[in-house]
Amino acid sequence: MFMKLFKKFETFINYLLSAGVCFAVDLALFSLFSLILKNYVGDFAIFLATILARIISSLINYFLNRNAVFKVNNKVMDIKTLTKYYFLVVIQMLLSATIVSSLYKTFNIYETLIKIPVEIVLFFINYIIQKLFIFPKEEKNFKIAPKYYKVIAFILSIITTFSLLFQIKSKTLSFSRNNTMIITYIVLTFLLFNFYKKYLFKFKNKISYIIIAITFSLLLIFGYSYDIIGNANLVIGNIPLILFSILKFIGLFNLLNTSILLFDNFIKEKEIPAYQLPFKKLLVLFDKHPFLFSFIFILICYLPYIIAYYPVIINYDAANQVKEVMGIHTRYMDSVILLNPNMTITNFNPIIHTFLIGGLFKVGYLLGNVNFGMFLYSIVQLLIVISTFAYTIYYLKKCKVNKILILITLLTYAIVPLFPFYAMTSVKDVIFSSLILLYVIKLYDIMKNPQTLKQYIFFTFLILLIILFRNNGIYTIILTLPVLIFTNKKISLNIIIILLINILMYISYNNILLPHFEIANTSVREMLSVPFQQTARLAKYHDKAIAEEDKKIIDKVLGYSDLASRYDPKLSDDVKNKYNKYTTAKELKDYFGVWFKYLLKYPVTYIDATINNTYGYFYPNTSSGYVYTSYNHKLKDAGFDYHFNNLTGLRQVLIGYAEAFPYIPIIGTIANIGLVTWCYIFLLGSLITNNLKKYIILLGPSITLILVCVLGPANTYFRYILPCVFALPFIINILYYELKKLLFTAE
Repeated sequence: MFMKLFKKFETFINYLLSAGVCFAVDLALFSLFSLILKNYVGDFAIFLATILARIISSLINYFLNRNAVFKVNNKVMDIKTLTKYYFLVVIQMLLSATIVSSLYKTFNIYETLIKIPVEIVLFFINYIIQKLFIFPKEEKNFKIAPKYYKVIAFILSIITTFSLLFQIKSKTLSFSRNNTMIITYIVLTFLLFNFYKKYLFKFKNKISYIIIAITFSLLLIFGYSYDIIGNANLVIGNIPLILFSILKFIGLFNLLNTSILLFDNFIKEKEIPAYQLPFKKLLVLFDKHPFLFSFIFILICYLPYIIAYYPVIINYDAANQVKEVMGIHTRYMDSVILLNPNMTITNFNPIIHTFLIGGLFKVGYLLGNVNFGMFLYSIVQLLIVISTFAYTIYYLKKCKVNKILILITLLTYAIVPLFPFYAMTSVKDVIFSSLILLYVIKLYDIMKNPQTLKQYIFFTFLILLIILFRNNGIYTIILTLPVLIFTNKKISLNIIIILLINILMYISYNNILLPHFEIANTSVREMLSVPFQQTARLAKYHDKAIAEEDKKIIDKVLGYSDLASRYDPKLSDDVKNKYNKYTTAKELKDYFGVWFKYLLKYPVTYIDATINNTYGYFYPNTSSGYVYTSYNHKLKDAGFDYHFNNLTGLRQVLIGYAEAFPYIPIIGTIANIGLVTWCYIFLLGSLITNNLKKYIILLGPSITLILVCVLGPANTYFRYILPCVFALPFIINILYYELKKLLFTAE
């Protein structure tokens, strides 16, 4: 009898024994780490101790479960199983740490006693998931009986409706009961029920898409909390909020995961029909002269903007760049150590762009018409932008991408307002964005086609321009170009030479050329926005906990007396603008010693400071202006007669169009910073899922620039992500083309 019961429950008993061993290890390590770390990191000790203990015990658990419990036939450890296992571990670890920490703060009970019941509940959930999905006996998909489909779809539709409509704005849960909301709940639940009933169980789940859906769900949940109150307390502030967040996560995850799978299936299964396109004579011209046709078409579409905003839109930085060339003092001179007190030009903004805009302005000034000088600049920028877009269309046609998609791309570049607005805005990011788009095209071309010496020379020159037109452009190059070296051995030597040439020129430019002309380089403060914001938030919320000697160290670098009042969660300018430019290497080293000391004591404060300054790049529901529509008054205040024309009505129409555009379904996505980032995350997952990993390099420039935004000074600053927007239509087209080609070959 005993043996029969043992055989029947052998897997569970072995799992229980394995879990018991690992639980003992985990509990012992947790208690040890918690005891040691409490003196160093305070309340954060519970969270950190949980993570450290789980890392060690989970590795032991993986091998025991794999070999002794579920008895996987393949004795070689496979990455897929390990990835799924550790993904489960991370989710369970975060749930455990969050729940234990919250219960500890709520009831003030010994933390180990809290951890035991929490782990018991998670234990049973863990067993089911491991048995069915991670270590299955047969390579078959887990299936739910069809009779339960409608029940599950109905339950999920209610949860998802709850997730989408039920929002909170304080640590107290509240619910709107007006008739309009009730009708909205009923209608949305009905729509979601039909959606889930039709598609929830239709597609095979894919690990990369599951990860993306989880990522998007967490970004929405935590992003909302930071957007409303500036920290994560609306997610983990108390037990009701934690339960609410878990329920919300379930609803968002199922909606996003099902939608992603549906979209993936749609783009792979559906062919774009060969519509009988109108305007045949125009299309004949397009087929014969795609570059010239595209250039003229885009130019015609941009004419209203060119006329309305003559001579050009100037932003704050561009106005100061003009003043630098005109020999007028700017705040940039105060932020750097001048090599020559009479030299007003600095490398705060890229020198090449400063000379371009300032030089053409000076031409107009000498001719007695500064507006004409600025219009000369707008002509140069318009030629670069429109030529780049026209070349993109030409190249897509050359690659034989679907003509309908090419024409949609042409219309996107021509009529989406952000493109003409930025083409008529004198900011350094516009030309840089055009260069990034050309760089992405060239990366693809090098992957697909043999290159001549002339083409390699052009590529070298293109990279040099990228480096010169943005001070952090070098990071985009050194983080993406080496990938070509490892993916294509035939061209690796050529790419190494190109990379070394540009690194050498970058070093020579900064260390020889600029000092020779006595031009001060940009300040180190531009790279330290993240730690400076963290220190400012520390001063604001933990002033009394900071030792006096530590305040003196901070004061030498940032100025401590008003540091807390200068702190703006979404913009670091007020903090970093008071950076002491004469700070010595020792003082900076001492500052980072203090910074690290309080990182261990107040890690949550540091995390909150960083997320508050960056969440808008990942959270789609933030709102901020994405185009410039008025001119900066700095030039006028300096005595220059820079002004727009009298076509105020036309400008108002264009502004109205720009303001309405983000609300247009699907296409309006391109004007939303968070959704642009989501597009790149989805493309990354799609390339991995569909075995097109070699094309990840095409996403590289945009991903590096998004990371630069994370380290940057401002939250949701659209021009910082503009290069990613310029490149997105081309990347979508070319990756769709490669996916279709792969599927066609497979058939």
